[in-house]
Parts: sequence; structure tokens; C-alpha cells
Amino acid sequence: MGSGAPRTSWPGALVERALAFIAADFRRPVGPVFAAAVLAVAAVAARSTQAGPLDGSVAALLGFLATAPIAVIRRFPGPVIGLVLVASSVFVIFARLSWSVAAVAGWLFAVAACPVLLRRRQAILAVAAMEVAVILGMLNLRANATPWDATAAEALAVIVAWGTGELLRARRQAAIEQAAAAAQLRQLSERDAAARERASIARELHDVVAHHVSMIAVRAATAPYAITDLPEPGREAFGEIAEEARTALTELRVVLGVLRAPGSGRSDTAPQPRLADLHELLSRMARAGMDADMTVTGPQRPLPASVELCCYRIVQEALTNAGRHAPGSAVRAEVSYLPAALSVRVSNGRGTGPVRPAASPGYGLTGLRERVEMLRGEFRAGPDGDGGFDVTALLPVAGERSP
Repeated sequence: MGSGAPRTSWPGALVERALAFIAADFRRPVGPVFAAAVLAVAAVAARSTQAGPLDGSVAALLGFLATAPIAVIRRFPGPVIGLVLVASSVFVIFARLSWSVAAVAGWLFAVAACPVLLRRRQAILAVAAMEVAVILGMLNLRANATPWDATAAEALAVIVAWGTGELLRARRQAAIEQAAAAAQLRQLSERDAAARERASIARELHDVVAHHVSMIAVRAATAPYAITDLPEPGREAFGEIAEEARTALTELRVVLGVLRAPGSGRSDTAPQPRLADLHELLSRMARAGMDADMTVTGPQRPLPASVELCCYRIVQEALTNAGRHAPGSAVRAEVSYLPAALSVRVSNGRGTGPVRPAASPGYGLTGLRERVEMLRGEFRAGPDGDGGFDVTALLPVAGERSP
């Protein structure tokens, strides 16, 4: 035999694999197999226990208790390890000669499982208690006529078993930390990719959409001067087009600010519309020829900016859809201040004018639904059964409770 032992012997590797097996969250079909194997070892431990200072039946019972509880060690780690170590301590102190090999294996397995399944303090106390049991067994010469090297081997076996479990615990903790670091790195990478995509979208909006909208504003503003015989209604129409284009540019700058600064969640380049701006919105739609009206009920009060902005966008999108899909219909908007929420409903009747075909499917209602869901509200949009269309939303107001 050489002076140095190999780094990993086959018993150590076997114990390590067994500990890894119980430390993992194994699935249900594997549990009965493990339990059956442990109970088989427990039967061997009970039958192979030799009579000695203890009665034969008592020794067999201790052998069974020193191994069988390991079958449920994942479900009850503390009680199982405690029971196994107590039964093994009785063998160590009072009946070493009656201790079977199977019971010794269960004892070492329980010691090795201490750092894996117990808290740090509990694991150290369990190992210290076993070392004390080994010393007491050495002092009990009347019941344990064993040489001193056997006692030293038992004390060393406790340390080796506990060290094996501690090594496995460290490996498992390192694996958890590596997985957490990998998840954090993946999250940062996804966030960086999203930021780059947002910046790309912002550049496209600025270079393409903003350019075309600004050209619309310029052309609409200069058209009355280029066409000398333009009647007054035409001049007013071009003025409204120019004003709407400038408003679109302002809101587009707000969107660009949000895209370029995703962490802030808002942009300070322009104020966000509020409920007080709904009257101006309906006035613009009325000047454009839409029959639009709004009623406000309930005690009016200041609401969170997110709620007011969401309500404004709902009315804005509903008016736009009514003008596009039901031209000539009457549109009615109802805003109700409730004790703990804000209710909004926009309904339009059957259109009387020609419907303009959409160049591509829109996502306005989908965006409204997402806005409302972010505020934990309720949203519904669909036909009303009489040829019209209804858009309703209930927006809860944070910090207020219903009486």
C-alpha cells in the first residue's frame, strides 16, 4: 500500500453519487425505487445484527432503525437523520460488536447527508454529537472490547463522511450561483439587445416617419399661398391638416424620447395629454366633420397621470376608428368618475359614408388592451348588435378604495 491514498476511491464515489441522488429533486417514479433499495438494506441490517451486550430482538430493531428511515430522508431530513444517528450511537456506545456492516453504511450515509440536507449549525452539532458517542464508546470497555485503532477509524470515518457531504453541498451551491449568474447575464444580454432594437426603431421613426409628417405639415401650411383662388373652406382644411401634422410630430418626439430612454419610462420633451385635453380633441374631430360629443359624470378630481393618459388614448383611438370604419356616424363618449375607478365608454352607430380600406391591419385596440391590462383594468371592444361599435374600459385608481 502506498503512502498516499487515491483522490477518489470507489466507496467515496459511491457515497458521493448517492448523496447527489438524494440531494436532487428526483421525480416521483424514482422515489419508490430508492425506498425499496433502502428497505432491502434495512432488512439485511436487521438480520445480520449479532447478539451481544444487547438482546437479539433489540439489536435487530436498532439495525432496522439505523437504516430504514433513510427511505424518506428527502421528505423528513431532520427527523430521519436524528433517528439514524441515535440508533447508531447506541451501537457505538453499548454494542459495537453487534453492529452490522449494513447498519454502519446507514450511519455513514446519514453523517454525510448532514451538510447536504440540514442547516449549517445543525450539521455541525450532529457531527460533534457522533464524535462524542465514539469517545464514550471507547471508554465503555466492558461492552466494547475493541482495539484503539478501530475507534480511531470510526472517528476518522465520521470526519470523512461529513467532508464528503460538505464537498457536495459546496458543489451544489456553486452550481446554483453559476446558474444565477448565467441567468443574470442572459437577462442583461436580452436587455441590451432590446435597447439596441429600441434605438434602431427610434432612428427609423426619426429618419422616415418624422420626415414625411414634417413634409405634410410644410405642404399643408404653404398650400393656401401656392393656390391663389383657394376658397375659404379649403384654407381651413389645409390649416387643420397642418395643425394635426404638427401635433403628430410633437407626440412622435415623445415616443422617440421613451424609446431612447427605456429606463425612465417617460419623456420630458413634451407634456402627456390628460383628461382636460379631451375637449380639445373632440373639438378638432368636430371641425373635421365628425358628430362627436362627450359627457362627464361623477365628482371630478385629479387622477394619476397613467390613468388619465390611458383614458385619453382610448377616446382618441375610438374616435379615429369611428372616422375610419364608420364615417358619418354619431360618436358618443362617456367618462364617469367612480369612487375607486374611472370608467370610459365610446360608442358609435352605423356609418353612412364610404369606408376607406385599410392598407394593413391595425393594432390600435390591441395597444389599448395592453395599456388597460398594465393598469390592472378591464377592457372590452366589439359590435353593439345594432351595427355600431362600443369600446369600454374600467381603470382602477391606485390608492383609492370603494366605500
